Amino acid sequence: MGADSRYDAFSRYGSGVTFVSVRDDDEDGFFVAASVLTASVSPFTLAVSVGERRDALTPMTDGATWSLSILGVQHVELVSRLTGRTSPGERREAVIAAGARRSTEGPLWLPDALASFWCRTVSATPVNDQVLVVGEVLRVGEIGDGAPLMRWGRRFGSVSALPGERAASTCRRFRRSGHEAGPNRHNGRGRTWPAVGSPAVVWVQSVRTE
Repeated sequence: MGADSRYDAFSRYGSGVTFVSVRDDDEDGFFVAASVLTASVSPFTLAVSVGERRDALTPMTDGATWSLSILGVQHVELVSRLTGRTSPGERREAVIAAGARRSTEGPLWLPDALASFWCRTVSATPVNDQVLVVGEVLRVGEIGDGAPLMRWGRRFGSVSALPGERAASTCRRFRRSGHEAGPNRHNGRGRTWPAVGSPAVVWVQSVRTE
């Protein structure tokens, strides 16, 4: 099995999606990260996998405070712009359009995120072409409501496996909150995602990513 096949197989492991940002002098570094986990509880630390060529890596490992915002379905367009073939200027415009604000610690953050954390790196471990950065959480922002954005099968969207009446109730809540979905969407791999209203799965929106 080749590397692409292994990567594709592991893409079936669903995960949340985050926006990571750090301020380096007068420059903002930011990226989308799905590879995030709780490294320890006391003290509370988060671990994020950062590509070795990312501009944000140096300030993160040099002691600058960095922020991590947990994204909701309302951020799917932002993620599409940040992970697509866009220029640095287009990515900065997308972050501004998404409502990012400057925090007192320096890095940008998203006020409408499901939760935001400010961290300082306590360890950085190179792992081939990535660096596993562990940051101690210094501060937590307000906890928001809403459906989480998920990454699954190289796509971004949101699913809820709820049978029967619970699925119908969930669909009604999504509609009231403004998260409408259209007809079944083709996922580019010979399958379709059920539209809102399916008795088994609610797929709010999806954007393919490589």
